[in-house]
Amino acid sequence: MTYDGDYGVPGSLAKVLADVSAERAAQDAMWGIQDLPDGTGQERAAAAEKAKTDVAEAAREGRLTWRHILREEVLEAFAEDDPDALRTELVQVAAVAAKWAQALDRRGASLPHQVKKARFRAIVDVHIVFVRDGTVLLARRAGTGYADGLWHLPSGHLEEGESVVAAAAREAREEVGAVIQPDDLTFVHAMHRAPERVGLFFAAERWSGEPYNAEPDRCSEIAWHPLEALPEDTVGYPAAALRAIAAGRTFALHKWD
Repeated sequence: MTYDGDYGVPGSLAKVLADVSAERAAQDAMWGIQDLPDGTGQERAAAAEKAKTDVAEAAREGRLTWRHILREEVLEAFAEDDPDALRTELVQVAAVAAKWAQALDRRGASLPHQVKKARFRAIVDVHIVFVRDGTVLLARRAGTGYADGLWHLPSGHLEEGESVVAAAAREAREEVGAVIQPDDLTFVHAMHRAPERVGLFFAAERWSGEPYNAEPDRCSEIAWHPLEALPEDTVGYPAAALRAIAAGRTFALHKWD
């Protein structure tokens, strides 16, 4: 029998890895690229050895649990100061965590050979379309780790407990210094970007203050561009959304097969 990592539940491993990928995307959206020190070292070797002993004893006595196994792998990672060895240990941590998640899926499977699906959670972002005399306001991204050097609409992610229009008004103020009342925002487009992003686009009917580059650490410049002649170096999905908006289409899919 060919080993596929599914343990008799087709799609089990792929589902867990897809969930991990979605969680990574959500973390990246919230925190961006994080370059932090490891905080590991040989001074934690004794704790790792103790965890290994605990696993062996629990196995002999018939009381071994996933907690024992994952704890051993985590503490072994904490004890490594060599980058290559640490990476190997972290991969083992991830593998054990994935197997544990698969075990939970097997318990929750309602039918044989069927993985119980978790409720899908989308990442929602909002985009503000400032239009003036046939031109649209774009900002050139810089220092963000995503699409730096390219033009984009003023935009950002929805925060917990925030309505989408409140988020759009907040992002407009933070990025280009324009004050917009939520009632002055008009929904013009929704775009579902594969696999987990939902972008909502709002046209600003009116605003207070002349827009300016309010986030110079994340944006190198702002400029007004003709709606019918967007810069070639505009991020693909907002450019597609603006073309759809100009054509009167309120919904689109992006990068779905």
